[in-house]
Amino acid sequence: MKRLISIFIIIVLMIASTGCKQSKQEINQMGIVLTTGFDLTPDGKYIFTAELLNPESSSSSTSKKNTTESSSDVVIFTSLGDTPYTATTNLAESYGKPLFFAHSKYVVLGENLSKQGLNLFMDAVFRIRTTRPDTILLIAKGRASDIVKANAAGEKIPADSIENLVKFQSSMGYFPMISRLDFANALLNKTSTPILGVITLKNKFNTDNTFDLSGTAIFKNDKLIGFMDMNETRGMEWIEGKVQSGIVSAHMPDNSIVDFSILHSKSKIKPLIKKDSLSIQININAEANIVEMTSTLNPMKDYKVMDKFSTALSNSIKSEVLLALNSAQKKYKSDVFGFGNIISQTYPDLWDKIKPEWQSIFPNIKVDVTVTSSVKRPGLISKPIK
Repeated sequence: MKRLISIFIIIVLMIASTGCKQSKQEINQMGIVLTTGFDLTPDGKYIFTAELLNPESSSSSTSKKNTTESSSDVVIFTSLGDTPYTATTNLAESYGKPLFFAHSKYVVLGENLSKQGLNLFMDAVFRIRTTRPDTILLIAKGRASDIVKANAAGEKIPADSIENLVKFQSSMGYFPMISRLDFANALLNKTSTPILGVITLKNKFNTDNTFDLSGTAIFKNDKLIGFMDMNETRGMEWIEGKVQSGIVSAHMPDNSIVDFSILHSKSKIKPLIKKDSLSIQININAEANIVEMTSTLNPMKDYKVMDKFSTALSNSIKSEVLLALNSAQKKYKSDVFGFGNIISQTYPDLWDKIKPEWQSIFPNIKVDVTVTSSVKRPGLISKPIK
């Protein structure tokens, strides 16, 4: 028996040691891709732009044929192809090395390409062996190549700057962080609406560029149909309980303004059936501190003032939520919140009946929003310095 076990172990080890032989490659023999961009020409060809790690780490420009820009740490290449995959292989041929996508931080998609449809792109990226399904997808307002080529102020590797901005803006609710896998799942789920975060290049004619990551791209199937602005986007993120930082400005009854720093938020979405009528109940809870105010209210003299601050914060949050609901239900008629998925989990029998008509039901479904806020601290001073 021991002999049989030993033979079995040896066979397993032999298979494990030879199974990846064909895919083994040395790291210095590959082009390390840090970020990529895809655009579409007027005649339907794909433009592939890639930021690659510069193996020489030299400030001198390289002589490679398709290089459009280089720095001490990265080099930019572009190429054309009839499909997304042929565009990438054409770049690899010009670069002289196979491309390695496992370290890619994000992918930028051009506005024109997104309007034409992303099904072919999604098919290509999921078939490439070294791509990661959790890589973030972004939509550029304009050309993706402009984003990839831009030098970020204060960063040797521009991709690092945008990666940090993605995490920062997402925590404040101004930007939905959507991966390739998230987007693919939304495409396959015919009742939910695919969305992506939006990136815009500022100061595009200067040497030091800044990037604006805010807003949401709305899709119908695989085609871009419009955008939600940053306030509508944060309203959507309040509904999903994803706002964990940032500043909210609120107006007090005396027309003064108070700025709150969000500490935490959470939400609960619950479908309700009353008298054969379906509605959605959204409950949002938020905690915050006061960071700035012009109000003369003094919580040190009257502790009930903190309740007034909490009410003002709740009203401001609710107004952003209503902006998102109006945009999704009336403007785009698209379930960006995933209400359909929640209904299917709560009332599966009902969902089977209404699923075929959900696209026409969603714009008219009643949504009740309740926001409960708690202001924890007024800061080191209790009233404005005047």
